[in-house]
Amino acid sequence: MENVLKMLQRGKAFSVEKISGREIRRTALEEQEKKEKLLQEMKELLHQIATNERWFQLECNEDLIDACVYQRESLIARYRYLLAKAKDMGIQKAPFQSVP
Repeated sequence: MENVLKMLQRGKAFSVEKISGREIRRTALEEQEKKEKLLQEMKELLHQIATNERWFQLECNEDLIDACVYQRESLIARYRYLLAKAKDMGIQKAPFQSVP
């Protein structure tokens, strides 16, 4: 038990194991990595939405304008899904805010 506490203090991640019939839960470090991965995906989606907007502003062909609109709707739907997932995970920081 003392070794587990030392690992937690050092910030080391460890997987779920059975020790004498007891399960050790995943550490906060693993949860933080999942949250950071989700935030990174959200940032990438925001970049793709901005790129789509620039493409839309420059496009003249009607068919390609339609493609821009459909792609934007797809990106926004994915972003809404990730926002809901972030809310479920308890993330309260918007991905586009700078870290103080």
